[in-house]
Amino acid sequence: MLQQLMEDKIAPIFDSIFECTLDMINKDFHEYPEFRVEFFKLLQAINLFCFGALLKLDGRQFKLIIDSCMWASKHDNREVENTGLAMCLELINNMAEVDQQTSAMFFQQFYIPILQDVFYVVTDSDHKSGFKSQAMLLSRMFQLVESGRISQPLYKPDQAAAGTPNKQFVQEYTANLLQQAFQNLQQVQIQHFVSGLFTLNEDPNKFKTHIRDFLISLKEFGGDNADLFAEDREQEKKDLAEAERERNMKVGGLIKPADLDQDDDL
Repeated sequence: MLQQLMEDKIAPIFDSIFECTLDMINKDFHEYPEFRVEFFKLLQAINLFCFGALLKLDGRQFKLIIDSCMWASKHDNREVENTGLAMCLELINNMAEVDQQTSAMFFQQFYIPILQDVFYVVTDSDHKSGFKSQAMLLSRMFQLVESGRISQPLYKPDQAAAGTPNKQFVQEYTANLLQQAFQNLQQVQIQHFVSGLFTLNEDPNKFKTHIRDFLISLKEFGGDNADLFAEDREQEKKDLAEAERERNMKVGGLIKPADLDQDDDL
C-alpha cells in the first residue's frame, strides 16, 4: 500500500537528491563513504518497492540508474559493491516481467554493457569478495538468453547480421571479450567456459564452480582466492553444525531446553 503512495514521489526525490549526490561521490571510490552506502541502498529500495516509478524516468535518468549500479559494483567497499550487483539483478528480473516492448528496449540498450561490466569485475582480482553476487547476476543473464526469454535481438545492426540468434551473438561476443582481455588463454579454454555459462545456469552451484575454476586458471587471478570459496565454507559450517545438532538430539540432556526449537518438543 505504502509503495503505491510513494510512486509519484520518486521523481521529485530524484530531482532533489539523485544527481547532486551522484556528482558528489562519483569522483572516486572513497570519499563520503557513509553517503555512498545510503545512496545505493536508496536506489535499491526504489527498485524493489517502487519499480513503476523507474519506468517513468526519462532516458537520461534511467541510464544514470544503470550506470550507478555498475559503478557501485566496482567499489572496494563490500556493502556498496554487493548492493550494486544485487540491484542490477533485481532490475533485470523486473524488466524481464514488463511488457514486451519495454523489455526489448531495455535489454537491447543495456544487456551487453551490463555483461561487459560484470565480466570486468568478476575477472578483477580486487573484487573477489563480490564473487557470489557476480555469479548470481551472470547466471540470470545467461539463463534469460538460453531460455529464449529475451526474444528481440540484443544486438544493433552493426554488431551482427540480421536474424542472428541471441544465443549465438552472446556466445561470440563473450568469447571475443575474453580473448581480447586474456590473450594467454587458448581458444578451446574460452569455448569450454562460454559453453558452460549456457548449459549450467540452471544449477547455481555448478555455475559458480564453473566460473571459479575459470578464474583460478587465469594468471592474472593469482594469490589468495579464499573469497571465491567463502560461500562453500559457510555452507559447510552450517552442515556440520546441523549434523552435530542431530547427533546431540539423540542423546538426552546434551541440548539445553532453551535451545530446542518448538518443533523439537513435539
